[in-house]
Amino acid sequence: MSNTAAITPTEVLDNASVSTYQLRAIFICFLIAALDGFDTQSIAFVAPALRDAWNVAPEQFGPLFSSGLIGTLIGAIVFSWLADRFGRKTLIIVCVLLFGLMSLVCSTATSVESLLTYRLIAGLGLGGAIPNVIALVSEFAPRRIRATAIVSAFAGFPLGAVLGGIASAQIIPTAGWEWVFVLGGVLPLALMPFIVGWVPESLRHLAQKESGRTKATTILERIKPGVTAKNTLDFTVKDDHVARPVRELFVPSRLVWTILLWFLTFTSLLVGYFLINWTPLLLVDAGVPQSKAILGVVALNGGGIIGGLIIGRLSDRNGPFKTIATAFGLGAVAIAALGLMIDSSATVLMSLVSVVGLSAFGAKLNISSLAANFYPLDMRSTGVGWSMGVGRAGAFLGPLIGGALIAFGFGQGQMFLIAAIPAALACVVVIAMAFNTPKS
Repeated sequence: MSNTAAITPTEVLDNASVSTYQLRAIFICFLIAALDGFDTQSIAFVAPALRDAWNVAPEQFGPLFSSGLIGTLIGAIVFSWLADRFGRKTLIIVCVLLFGLMSLVCSTATSVESLLTYRLIAGLGLGGAIPNVIALVSEFAPRRIRATAIVSAFAGFPLGAVLGGIASAQIIPTAGWEWVFVLGGVLPLALMPFIVGWVPESLRHLAQKESGRTKATTILERIKPGVTAKNTLDFTVKDDHVARPVRELFVPSRLVWTILLWFLTFTSLLVGYFLINWTPLLLVDAGVPQSKAILGVVALNGGGIIGGLIIGRLSDRNGPFKTIATAFGLGAVAIAALGLMIDSSATVLMSLVSVVGLSAFGAKLNISSLAANFYPLDMRSTGVGWSMGVGRAGAFLGPLIGGALIAFGFGQGQMFLIAAIPAALACVVVIAMAFNTPKS
């Protein structure tokens, strides 16, 4: 044993082949993201049925759409901060339990006010789960495939929205809107035993105490059998076990980067949730049949999955900045084209919506990999969580801005032209980030 070399957990992960243990954990994280995506967008699926059942006025949908997103803003910040102190797996379990149980509660709502309150509470768990899932995947994925692994896991979010939209279209006419929320509650609770059994705790968190290092060693042995026989594990490296305060996001070497990252998440989520919530209504008003218009959300999210994976792989090979900036630029052009060609056929409009999904939504899925790759390991949850939390301000403002534009008499084409502006800004911000990469 005295002749063994010292090696850090990060070095073990970066140099080892990807094990079944890691793939299984990443897959569970993918499922968590999928259920998060389903529950987050479930309110949009049931909105038409609620309008008929409760006689909801159009202007009431803005606050109802936004209530859950306000909860996600708070949850992303609070639960990611707590995870850097109490463990990522622990907080993932808490968050999944919270949004699963509250989805069941949402099925019992009898008024807009009660549903708004329930969605706000559910949003805390929805917002807290994703940044911790991303941070955990980024920790256990080798650096050479980290962006791909993160995007693969996060692709569950739009996939959950796609499958949820398809399922909701079948459930609501036969069973009622309440069963959308029942399904959104039962599935996360059913996944809980697999989260407990198959998702590992953060190695950084385990390494904080001597007793936890035994568990960390066991995890590393499952990833690379025999590693402890040939090497001495070094848990003393700073990035492996010392959590840093939030203020270190703003040290001189990271200040500009952090501000740009926050602005990027804000603009990308603003345009994303603007389009997710209002595209079906705008397409219907433009003459697209309702059955096809609803598929606009599927096209945005489905395109985001495919585009996100392609962009993630290109980022691993060619670097993230040029790849993501180009995707946002193409997205801005496609959104503007929707506005300029709003009188075109349904086929043309739906094709443009698909391009927006592939480009802008695909790029949006890759933003978290920027934070995960360029913030140190010990503050990765904090960095990702705060950026997503601030970005959630854009998420809940998107639906509200759409309602305000309609109230002021803006037409469908004008609204799409306005939506192209934040996508273009996101392109510019990514370029600026390339010149302000923080030093490790």
